[in-house]
Amino acid sequence: MKKFKVAKLFQEEDTKFLLGCAFKFSTVYLLMALLIYYIIWVILSVNSIYFETLDFGISQDLRAAFLDSSMKIIFDRILYFLGFYILLFLAGLYLGKLLLRPFDIIAKYSEGRTNDQKIEFNPDTFSDYKFLTRFGEFFFRYLAESEKTKKLAPNTVPPSFAKIRTPPFERVFFFHFILLIIILAIITGYFMGYFVAGIRDQLLEHSINTFSSSKKISTQFFSNQFYIFDSIILMSVLGIFVSYISLSLHLYSKVSGGIFAFFLTMRSFMKGNHSARVHFVGFPHLRSYGRLFNKYLDKVERECEKSDNDVKS
Repeated sequence: MKKFKVAKLFQEEDTKFLLGCAFKFSTVYLLMALLIYYIIWVILSVNSIYFETLDFGISQDLRAAFLDSSMKIIFDRILYFLGFYILLFLAGLYLGKLLLRPFDIIAKYSEGRTNDQKIEFNPDTFSDYKFLTRFGEFFFRYLAESEKTKKLAPNTVPPSFAKIRTPPFERVFFFHFILLIIILAIITGYFMGYFVAGIRDQLLEHSINTFSSSKKISTQFFSNQFYIFDSIILMSVLGIFVSYISLSLHLYSKVSGGIFAFFLTMRSFMKGNHSARVHFVGFPHLRSYGRLFNKYLDKVERECEKSDNDVKS
């Protein structure tokens, strides 16, 4: 099986897919954080305009200093923001690997058998597309038997697989996948809420301390903004959950077609179409796995044809 190299990082299609997954997951958080920063800046700006419009006797220098110090409170947390962004990027890489792992297992098994290694096809729990792996076990046993007998005899496809015409929904795998997404969304939502709540508490305390000398400005004006920040927290958490659930459906669609392409090739090969090979049109990130699988089919077909020709001669 091929190894990822830094020099080819942006050339390999499956590596691009992994980086794309990482970028998409971390970008959801980035866009939500930037939106929150913007909303907070709007609130601070509206406060400043409010003071100026009603002429509370607050100097322009004080208002400017207030805005500057308030923004400093926000940007002082930028390192925490960047640190969590990196963690999300790494989590996105892992989730991308999880989506590709079932194909990687098929490819590694195919490569091993092509090199005459004695290995077993044994997917783990989190790599189990049950629809594909159940039929894959049946198919690879058929190929192993064909290699022993040196004969490719048409085989009966189980009735449960014979009538499949469209990609089935992999409930078990998707449940495992979306469970990880939900856990990730909960962690991200909690961090975002904690992040905003910390900014809120510091900003309101700073606002009250700055303008406490002005009798015309009641502390109630700032305290009531507590509820505005609560709505920002709620909006960010809901936005993250909806975005991550939508993203999980999008990423699953990137592999569901590949599952069906492998299945159709296996079924066609078993029915006697020994020239059947898997082709991924629109799924470039799966082509490297398909090539290794096709090489195994080439080897089996070539050996069986050679045996037939030897018998005939």
